[in-house]
Amino acid sequence: MTMLEIAVQDVEGARIAKEEGADRIELCVALGATGGLTASVGLIAACAAVGLPYGVQALVRPRAGSFVFDADEKAVQLADVRAAVRAGACGVVVGGLTEDGAVDVPFAGALAEAAHAAGREVGRDVALTFHRAFDMTPDGFTALDELIGLGYTRVLTSGGAPDAPSGIGRLRELADHAAGRIEIQAGGGVTIPSIAALKATGVDAVHLSAKKLVAAAGGPGGGGDTPVERTDRDTVRAAVAAVRA
Repeated sequence: MTMLEIAVQDVEGARIAKEEGADRIELCVALGATGGLTASVGLIAACAAVGLPYGVQALVRPRAGSFVFDADEKAVQLADVRAAVRAGACGVVVGGLTEDGAVDVPFAGALAEAAHAAGREVGRDVALTFHRAFDMTPDGFTALDELIGLGYTRVLTSGGAPDAPSGIGRLRELADHAAGRIEIQAGGGVTIPSIAALKATGVDAVHLSAKKLVAAAGGPGGGGDTPVERTDRDTVRAAVAAVRA
């Protein structure tokens, strides 16, 4: 069965995802503006308490921009991975690259060990997703093999294209190459009409944000007139129907 993951940014989004039948959520903040950043431990704990079938996958990313991280940024992410798992996350969504765009294997390994160590503390297996830094790698098949060797659970990818519907050919190739050794999760620009074609590639899961913009003027000290991103129930419902079809 193809799984459905909804990217959410608040507790209401987690509730909508559960009520409409999604399998799990990726939790982050500032999604539209940055591509997603680490949520607070309080938010992780509150969303974990909602009780989705496959829980909360917590994005750990300290800033927008490049996926090449310095020593301080790596230390922060290792601490955030441990904190996310202790707060109730069933998985973490992580990644990092070298200057030449390859998977930063030592860092990816350290992230995995931090997640598993925290999981042992709380008596819970922890899933490891390598995020869309994967799409920046020059050789996705080599990157996939490296992540398999490190014990990663899944890769979130658009097939190296600007969006997943444009990367269908490569997604099929990645799913074939993975051969069940690691999950391929299609994400990035997924629309409801594109879900059937994405499922046909053989990917294990589909990921979308299902977000809408809501007016919420904060004044000069609260972000001005920038709208707030909320999870749209109708889009989640339609995505669940498309994935289950």
